[in-house]
Amino acid sequence: MHLIRRAERSTSTSSSASSISTATSGSSDALPRPFDTGLGNNFTTSTCPTFFKAFLSDETFNECVPLSLLLQTSTSFFTVQRSPVRLAQTLSASCSVNFDTCSTLMASLARQIQSPNNCAADLQNQNPVAMQAYDGFVAYQSLYHAGCLLNSETGAYCFSDAVTNATSPTDSYVYYLPLGVSLPGTTAPSCSECLRDTMSAFGSAATNRSQPVSNVFASAAAMIDLTCGADFVNASIPHQPTSAAASLASTGLGGLGSIALLVSLLTVLM
Repeated sequence: MHLIRRAERSTSTSSSASSISTATSGSSDALPRPFDTGLGNNFTTSTCPTFFKAFLSDETFNECVPLSLLLQTSTSFFTVQRSPVRLAQTLSASCSVNFDTCSTLMASLARQIQSPNNCAADLQNQNPVAMQAYDGFVAYQSLYHAGCLLNSETGAYCFSDAVTNATSPTDSYVYYLPLGVSLPGTTAPSCSECLRDTMSAFGSAATNRSQPVSNVFASAAAMIDLTCGADFVNASIPHQPTSAAASLASTGLGGLGSIALLVSLLTVLM
């Protein structure tokens, strides 16, 4: 997972907004892909990397441009975020897909990765690569909806505004919540309508206990309310019966958590 230092980024949201209408035309830059720096060799079985190679080479999967997988696993997406035009191009592509087709595919992959014939052993051993893939599959819907939100004032994607906001460098951290990553204790995001709408989308997802966000949403909402005022975000999550998928998430497959976030921050700042 990559968290980028704000001092190295553009602070202009107007350029991000204007790029939405032009980003999909005239650009030859390839769209970023998940796991673009390789899978490594730290697998328990040979079936898990075979599964990865199969879905990563699938044309339908790549056409989905899943933000939920790009956030933690794509070096090229890390680079794209430094360019408002290329970021808008990527988000436009991600938001222009057939949502029903992509969400069905991601749900199918979330089931398949848990099979003993694929990555069950690696998930049990908490292999980070397998865990990131699983979290990305199950978080696809919530991050699709949040990633496609537009700022009503600027016309830019809310995600673009968040990652280019140098005056509030923690704005982008909330987008890792659906992957089960807790907000750092020092998080103080700007209290915008984009933040409210984004947290609303994540709150809806958090009612499903199989979603990694269900483990971190309440504490994140309470933290944001301390900055933005009581009830800025509804921190309550209705209880639902725990499913088998929820049990899997609770065993540690809900993301790398706050430890990984802090490690990423230290890595970037060094």
